[in-house]
Amino acid sequence: MKIDNCFFLLPEHRVGRGDIVIEGGRIVSIEERDCEPDRLVMPGLVNCHGHTAMTLVRGLGGGLPLKRWLEEAIFPVEAKMTPRDVRAGAAWGIMEMLAGGTTCVADMYDFPEEMGAALLESGMKGRICRVGLSFVEGRLADCIESTRAWNGHVARNDVRFDLCIHSEYLTDKAFCRALADANRELKRPLHVHVSETRKEHEECIARHGKTPIEYIADTGLFDNGGYAAHCVWCTDDDFRIMAERGVSLVHNPTSNMKLGSGFARIPRAMELGVNVALGTDGCASNDNLDMFEEMHIASLVHKGLACDPTVLPAWEVIDMATRNGAKALGLKDTGEIAVGFAADLCVVDMNRMHLAPAIDIPNLVVNSMGADDVAMTIVGGRVVYEKGSVNGGFGGWAAAASARKELLAAVGRLGL
Repeated sequence: MKIDNCFFLLPEHRVGRGDIVIEGGRIVSIEERDCEPDRLVMPGLVNCHGHTAMTLVRGLGGGLPLKRWLEEAIFPVEAKMTPRDVRAGAAWGIMEMLAGGTTCVADMYDFPEEMGAALLESGMKGRICRVGLSFVEGRLADCIESTRAWNGHVARNDVRFDLCIHSEYLTDKAFCRALADANRELKRPLHVHVSETRKEHEECIARHGKTPIEYIADTGLFDNGGYAAHCVWCTDDDFRIMAERGVSLVHNPTSNMKLGSGFARIPRAMELGVNVALGTDGCASNDNLDMFEEMHIASLVHKGLACDPTVLPAWEVIDMATRNGAKALGLKDTGEIAVGFAADLCVVDMNRMHLAPAIDIPNLVVNSMGADDVAMTIVGGRVVYEKGSVNGGFGGWAAAASARKELLAAVGRLGL
């Protein structure tokens, strides 16, 4: 495959133009030449924290703070979800992400094998997990065994099973330490919610005399690194621990603002050496899976908070959504347009009215582009989405034709 006459974003923060050649699922040549590009090729976007099947409850509980949102709006509906429901929501969310240039997602939700199967069927890369909850009987053993079983299949390497606890406040110390002990064999990074609200952060200190990051680190759950969502109320010492332990911060600015949780101190985290990635969170607290929008909001929020337009320049925000995300999820051969790297790519139509003139491409990516501008998404050299093509553009994925019908049937079964 050859993508010709295009702009492309190169790892050294430079915009090139010319052609990209793909063979065997990898980039084999980047040929720079004078041309008049009508497309932009950028690394596929990496969504490092989501609850994909929450497309089933998009917008539910709007206007409620986190605790009430969970307890009054979300948990009662989730308690009724079946594997079939989760599969329908996951398939719809995967389609939404592929159509927006996202090539990999880290998902945290019930019935993770349903999400994993949908990812494998679609061709999208991902990280899935069994959510650790200490009050669910048998969940500890399930977390351990499901991680071991899934990762034992070589054919599933593009979709890996990571370790997970929902949070400090929905687990106890015995659960966390037992899971950490098991992870000496499993050697998986931890996916977790951390310090999303002031209340959560302060109650953890009251219970344990430690912040959530300090507490989780002391249990051993970060011994193989990890990626922590939100981190709104993290301290400088938390950031130092994260940098030392290889724990990435997954910034979710839209969700944090919608739920009134606050603003993570992203520039400070980066200053202290933390790898910062981006995530959309779920469709009930966002309410979409548009990583371009997440880049835009992240950029604006921190400039505004600092009263400084130089904070988080466009290239840094693009890195958060691409190579930093790949690093957070342990993807060593993606997140950049470089020879030898996997051809996980997002191709944008530069003929859209709001993308002309193309004076500053990185600025356009962060401040002008949206998911609807994506013309093609490529994962491992395979076109998994092409706007305007047959079957909704999803590369012949069998689920695409019936996905909307299945989603709405699931919503009906849940009484929504």
